[in-house]
Amino acid sequence: MTAAGGDFGVIVVNYNGVGVLGAALRSCLAQGVAAASCVVVDNGSRDASRALVREEFPGVVWLGNPCNAGFARAVNQGLRRVRERHVLILNNDAELLPGALSALSACFTAHPQAAVIAPRLVDAAGKPQNVAAPWPRWWREILPRSLLKRLAPGHFGGRLAQVREDRSVASVIGAAMALRRSALEAIGPLDEDFFFYLEETEWCERAWRRGWQVWFCPGASVRHHLGATAKRFEAAARIEFHRSRLTYARKVEGFGAWVFLGLWLPLRTAVDWLAQGILMLASLGTLHSARQRFRVYGRLLAWHLRGRPTHLGLPDKCPRLAA
Repeated sequence: MTAAGGDFGVIVVNYNGVGVLGAALRSCLAQGVAAASCVVVDNGSRDASRALVREEFPGVVWLGNPCNAGFARAVNQGLRRVRERHVLILNNDAELLPGALSALSACFTAHPQAAVIAPRLVDAAGKPQNVAAPWPRWWREILPRSLLKRLAPGHFGGRLAQVREDRSVASVIGAAMALRRSALEAIGPLDEDFFFYLEETEWCERAWRRGWQVWFCPGASVRHHLGATAKRFEAAARIEFHRSRLTYARKVEGFGAWVFLGLWLPLRTAVDWLAQGILMLASLGTLHSARQRFRVYGRLLAWHLRGRPTHLGLPDKCPRLAA
């Protein structure tokens, strides 16, 4: 076991990820993480994920939920099981590249106030992915994204992924993030009011407000097969994002932001739906992407107009979450 690997516990949240979960676990074990320090929290998978872990990774801890408890709750379940100095939260569709844990450990040493550290994320072809995000604010929903990219390229574009030096950021992308145990104890667990999006963003903002820092350390790299779950359930994932965005406004930004976004998000969705409908008609229905987006925006708009029912969104939610 390498010294760096022994400092880390790993939490992998899984949902029907049998095709990718094995690679994620192998990448952690290869860097010296003890099998007993790897925890898979499963959110009601119906595939062969359990059999995979039992047969190929018998020492890995399996925590099985009977239903989809959401990302934040699943991570918190895992946090109660690992006690190492650092905790790596890793998507089931992500893999550590060689030397990642050693680089993350060195980064924690170099930045003693770092509560969370994000590695460089790359896709299967080695192309960098965005690794950081700004704190959500209502006015950012109005400004064109192209303008935001020019004003803050490190947050809104891919440029941050190209830098070679460590850099502090507002918040990180939760596909792979390493947390300091002492910071967790001071800041608290992830907020379980967020089901699938923005839970890591809220935690990062909470960390900054309590005197900690958030860092991007490009010396560590992780391969990420971007958004496997979101791709399978595109409309449902968009519903969950809007739900989390409204939750963020209510809990962090204030009542005024919550009211504004409650009006703005369905209005913007309606405009997007109409635009895709016009594009679909103009192409005589031959443009598949327009047809797909038309259906997705239509379902998202219907969710808003129906009063945002909690049972809609990603499937197999636990009863309390879908009530």
